[in-house]
Amino acid sequence: MSAHQTAALYGKLVLWLRDEAAKLRAEAEEASTAEDKKERLDDLIRDWFFDPQEDLHGLAPRDIIWAEHKGEPNPVPADRLDDFFDDCPICQQMKEDIEAAEAEGHDHGWNWYYDDGGYPLIAMYDPEGWDERWAEDEAKFEEWKAEQEESPPPEPDYEPLPIEDLELDPETFMEVVRAPWLDPALHKAATKLTEHLDVPEPGDRMGPGYRRITQGEALSLVAGLHQQGVDIDALLDQVQAWPYENIALDWLSQPEQNAALVSQALDDMPPDDYASLTRFRHHRDFILMLAELVPPAARIWLQGWLDAVVQGAFQRET
Repeated sequence: MSAHQTAALYGKLVLWLRDEAAKLRAEAEEASTAEDKKERLDDLIRDWFFDPQEDLHGLAPRDIIWAEHKGEPNPVPADRLDDFFDDCPICQQMKEDIEAAEAEGHDHGWNWYYDDGGYPLIAMYDPEGWDERWAEDEAKFEEWKAEQEESPPPEPDYEPLPIEDLELDPETFMEVVRAPWLDPALHKAATKLTEHLDVPEPGDRMGPGYRRITQGEALSLVAGLHQQGVDIDALLDQVQAWPYENIALDWLSQPEQNAALVSQALDDMPPDDYASLTRFRHHRDFILMLAELVPPAARIWLQGWLDAVVQGAFQRET
């Protein structure tokens, strides 16, 4: 969820503090004026914007701010990989993949995002409001869970087509996928979604995996969701506001199940693991926000689309 008003008010707070500090310093030094002190404080603020910072992995705040204004991510810098990956075997494999991509001149696809750790400035000065905000969310979620237990979703009034009975060769599948002819706005949205969405794919005994959605698949997806009444612009805005890694498409087709899994993980977490608790709360809230954008009929269509994509990938592999 975007926080433009919050960011604007924090900027207003910085300027107010500058003016008040200038007055206090001028009062303490009778020979100077508040305007002189304001210029000195402006220099300090400007230096903070332009100076590289260690906790920003060597970037200056201005670099991150302007990149975000232009809709650009923060790629993990190849010379700061130790900031992101510890010594676990999986992390080291990821690190090696990034180094290999950099050596070949490819975009490694790993980005990072600066946030407040889930504990914004307002929470420091208004802890009661912070607690109330989360208490409301928890209450709504508990109410939703109770409703689900009392009224389980009705059985579908149609007979789904068994995936194993589909006879879909790769050429036919890709022909169907590329069929939609979209207007420029939807075509642009599809291109943007290829940067964020992941598609399930058949896995081995370790379970299913995910891969990045292709351009052709994104065109087909956008066309279908649009036809099902989904506001593609609103969906794209929500997707682009997501600060973490890519988004699994089954979050859109099965939001309740995925939100319930995240909530279960939250219940099992140590209460003092604030970073993980915050991240999982963000995931839960994001999934539930997606549920508001994709109506039930569109979810059914999307699940069928995902089944076809997975089946097409399976047949190509076999």
